[in-house]
Amino acid sequence: MSGHPGRNWCWAWLKAQGCYWTRSHWTWWEAQERIALEGHAPDPHELPFEPLLNASLCERRMLGYGPQHSDEALKEARDWVDAHVDIYVLSLPSERRRWHNMQARLRRLGLDASLVPGVNAGDADALQAAFEEGLIPEGYDLREAQAAAEPIGGIVGTVGCASAHFRALGRAAAAGVAGGAAPKRPLALILEDDAELEDDFSARLRELLDEVPCDWGALSLKTRCPYGACVSPHLTRVWPDRNEPEGKCNHGVNYGFYAMLYRKEALPRITAELRKTVWQRDRPRCLDIDVALASISHRIPYYAVPSLQLPGLVHEGNQGSTRYQNNMKKLSQTDRLKDAQAVTEG
Repeated sequence: MSGHPGRNWCWAWLKAQGCYWTRSHWTWWEAQERIALEGHAPDPHELPFEPLLNASLCERRMLGYGPQHSDEALKEARDWVDAHVDIYVLSLPSERRRWHNMQARLRRLGLDASLVPGVNAGDADALQAAFEEGLIPEGYDLREAQAAAEPIGGIVGTVGCASAHFRALGRAAAAGVAGGAAPKRPLALILEDDAELEDDFSARLRELLDEVPCDWGALSLKTRCPYGACVSPHLTRVWPDRNEPEGKCNHGVNYGFYAMLYRKEALPRITAELRKTVWQRDRPRCLDIDVALASISHRIPYYAVPSLQLPGLVHEGNQGSTRYQNNMKKLSQTDRLKDAQAVTEG
């Protein structure tokens, strides 16, 4: 504990035990009540943490159910998405089945998407290509980054995931403003290949954009452990968790990057800020690109739909996380990074 002076350990315990993966269906208040019974947090009736201001506005399960839409309304919404949103799907070349399943699902919803190949950072050739493409900055030392990350585990999957998102952001930005002309589609939706869109996704997305404040640049369509303030019935304004050290990237809230919507005109700034934050060898928590964006949300207008609202617009499939699986391959991971780095250094 001495390594993190001023850290609120009750708050850290609440996040770890009351929010993360298995209990994201609890409100923060419900989570604190349960953790308080175990003696690891104060009674919320006496000292509530209030990680979400105005929580009664959007931290409600029932808001995940939208109105019934007629066939005509659904078609109109699909046409709207087709006219305004470019859709990209991130998928590793080795996961062809995931891409085909996603492609089939999108077609059933009347939507089209472009495939953006993921990055297997444990493969020397793929890693070299990521450096050459500029996804990972020249001079970034993977061995030093892995050494700094040793207490939290491997980084091969996380480096690959971040690189793939930068590839998608680059492609979306390139499809934006060109030669001073307005882009054909002003919005970009980047999906990871385990995202599953609800049947009325197009209608819900169009309705959601009626709520988002005009300053928005990035919008997560589902986020765990929301931290910030409710600004409308379905949206939070994301803020960095200042209870956590900046050296740890204010880690532990606003998880989820598998369905991200962006305004294309904001992408150059968002990408530049993210690159400065993600690729820091001494801050391995920032390699998690969702954590990184939340940590700079005081500079980037970032909004999110709380995961408590089920079914919402999108949910995660049951295929499992390839990033997590790759990170768990601790055996010889450092050697793989060394070999891959040697290739990039030529």
